[in-house]
Amino acid sequence: MPLRPSVSRHKKFLLLFCALCYLYFRGVGDHGLFDPLEGLNASVSLNMASRGEPFYPMAGELPFAGSTLGFWWLNALSLCAFGWSEFATRFFPACAALLIAVAAAVMARPEGRRAAYYAALVSGTTLLSFLPSQLSSVHTLYAALMGLALTGFVRGRGDPRFRPLAHAGAILALVVYGPAGFLLPWLTLFLYSQLVDDPDSVLPFLLNRPGLFITAGIGLGYLLLLKVKNPVMLSLLGYLPSSTTLLPFLPVMMTGFFPWCGYLLQAFVSACPRSMDDLLNPEGPRLFLLLWTTVFAFSALLSEDALALTACLPSLAVLTALYMDESVTRNTVEGAQRATALNLLLTTFLLAGGLPLLFSLYPELGVAFSSLLVWVFFSLLFLFASWYYARTKQLVKLWRHTGLIALLSLLPLAGAFDLVAEATSLRSVGLYLRGELKKGEVVVQYAMNRPSLFFYTAHDSVLTAAAPLPDIQGQRSLGDPELHRLWKETARVYLLIDRDQPLSSPLPESVSDVYRSGRLLLLSNRSHAVPVQAAPVLPTP
Repeated sequence: MPLRPSVSRHKKFLLLFCALCYLYFRGVGDHGLFDPLEGLNASVSLNMASRGEPFYPMAGELPFAGSTLGFWWLNALSLCAFGWSEFATRFFPACAALLIAVAAAVMARPEGRRAAYYAALVSGTTLLSFLPSQLSSVHTLYAALMGLALTGFVRGRGDPRFRPLAHAGAILALVVYGPAGFLLPWLTLFLYSQLVDDPDSVLPFLLNRPGLFITAGIGLGYLLLLKVKNPVMLSLLGYLPSSTTLLPFLPVMMTGFFPWCGYLLQAFVSACPRSMDDLLNPEGPRLFLLLWTTVFAFSALLSEDALALTACLPSLAVLTALYMDESVTRNTVEGAQRATALNLLLTTFLLAGGLPLLFSLYPELGVAFSSLLVWVFFSLLFLFASWYYARTKQLVKLWRHTGLIALLSLLPLAGAFDLVAEATSLRSVGLYLRGELKKGEVVVQYAMNRPSLFFYTAHDSVLTAAAPLPDIQGQRSLGDPELHRLWKETARVYLLIDRDQPLSSPLPESVSDVYRSGRLLLLSNRSHAVPVQAAPVLPTP
């Protein structure tokens, strides 16, 4: 039976969307949580789902002074729907990554179906979209809502029906991410109106009646609930949330846009106005997209939150898609070859210099060496194909085939992500403790702070010789004398320690090996197992 014309016309989009769904949802619940970012978010959401306290975020038994609640509400809703699992904590971030691709395609649609397809392909295959979507992280949701607001601004210039999207994306970002998510879109629109010397261009968006109802309803309702239920959370809205990504900004900025970094940079530079006339009379949405990218990149730099760069992805993907489509339409071979040469240079440098540095900084990546090797093969194939098609002046194949190779490269990368997470997570030891813990027994983390332990055990732990995480109120770390007293006076104590981590002082009485999982060792003061010799005594730091 032949496909209907509308289905046949959009079959490329349907196939791309199905492929992205498979890649983004494949394995998101098969491995353990990363700490501290994922463990913290998962623990807060689990508390909300199990205790029914949506306005009092708690990390274990301690209050968490984060500035927003919407992200944890979504995770708690997902936990209630899908049950206790890692999949539930990563469900909405994976959905948000797909929404980024859809938003990019909708923004580029007025330039043609080909431009929309390119926009979805670029945004869906960029590392900065894929990797955060595999984490229980607010950043992908933030980027998706910013993509929604950007769609409202870009499409709303010619179609008033899209203008409420700008209000919806901005006000929902206030609930999910914080005040920056609400203020930055409107600030960008205001700066754009000043740049093009058209102050009145803000008013059609600002005074859109359905949009005002959305902003007032969601915004005032959220603030009123905070005022009534937990005024402390309302006061925290004035503070920027601390960065818990623990990722250096510059490496993320350099590698996050792989494998399209050269094309993205070329599209960004090409969109810059060449004269005052270009500035005052911009053609299409390029200048607004350029300004949007600049504002959000600068905001991420100021907040020192590397993953916040994800909010730049929708605008950059559309700029790149417009550049690709224009090169095919006008047959600008030299421009495409120049962009390909720049991309070859940047990606080769990142592969040759970045991978050895990455393995030296993060030795745990060694467990995923085989998967990363396959990913490197696809990356080299991407570079070779782009060079060949640019050299032979086959521009349509250049953008289409390299995009498909980039799509395939996500498959081994997802496998590498799974292997690293399994090797570094507390999943197995957490599940063991979940079945063994009884009332009155104590779990101690030695020289580590893994919030995901609460997610797996639903039991709070005591820290020893560990640095407290930011924004968790009342978290303290015990010293050796307190640990020894706990070890002698408590009926049963479980001590979780890294296999290669020496004790600064030997434990009193017997020490028994209860459970081993990778690099993690679980010791106890009460067990019928063969006693384990305590680590050598080292001076207390």
